[in-house]
Amino acid sequence: MQIDGLSAALGGFQNAVNRAGEAAQEIASSSTKKEGTQDLVKPLVELQVAERDAEANAKSIETQNKVLGSIIDVKA
Repeated sequence: MQIDGLSAALGGFQNAVNRAGEAAQEIASSSTKKEGTQDLVKPLVELQVAERDAEANAKSIETQNKVLGSIIDVKA
């Protein structure tokens, strides 16, 4: 069984973007009252985690692109 790394990275990136959007929406729609700040902790953390996930998947896509370019150069 072969796993397509590019597809996995693209799927992971899209998932991270979706999670970041959901967290941002939750932050935007939350109350700004002082007692409501605890409600912001979870979406703020999720936003940071989604950002790191997106960065990691983007780096994976970039690396796979470089490897593919090297393979094409060797074949040419």
